[in-house]
Amino acid sequence: MFPGLVFLFTVVPALELYLLFTIGSEIGALNTIMIIILTGVVGASLARSQGFSILMKIQNEFNQGGIPGKEIIHGLMVFAGGLLLLTPGFMTDILGFCLVFPGTRHILFVFVHKLVMNALKNGNIRFNSFGSQSAKGFYYSSTHSPFENKQGSGGPVIDENGVIEAEFKKEDL
Repeated sequence: MFPGLVFLFTVVPALELYLLFTIGSEIGALNTIMIIILTGVVGASLARSQGFSILMKIQNEFNQGGIPGKEIIHGLMVFAGGLLLLTPGFMTDILGFCLVFPGTRHILFVFVHKLVMNALKNGNIRFNSFGSQSAKGFYYSSTHSPFENKQGSGGPVIDENGVIEAEFKKEDL
């Protein structure tokens, strides 16, 4: 993880600066600044419209009694793309547009979905949830991977359809 952070915070900005100076020397500083501003404005507006569209899909999925797992991942991808589009630079703009445009986002979704599922299987993503209901004292706490205890020992399980099965226990407080 540390080498990835070093790359993200040193190599990527250095490459972005190199590209900005190189392209700026070819097309001029004013044109480069205008491109940066234009991609920020267009990207923010596109991310906003795509975000509202995904929000409506999430709401529809909840209204139908489903769990909007895929839509939430799409929403996070649009959010990340919007942030990348607001940062000045050409590489981040290209990646940001790829995350915001529906066509390329759906292609990248396949890879992101595999990464998330592998992280769940490896226990790198954990669910922490706490809840309470009424004065009778319902309390639920979970801090484990849904893939733990798959052999019937009572832990949460994700089936082939992506449905998480879990148990909870009521306790009087």
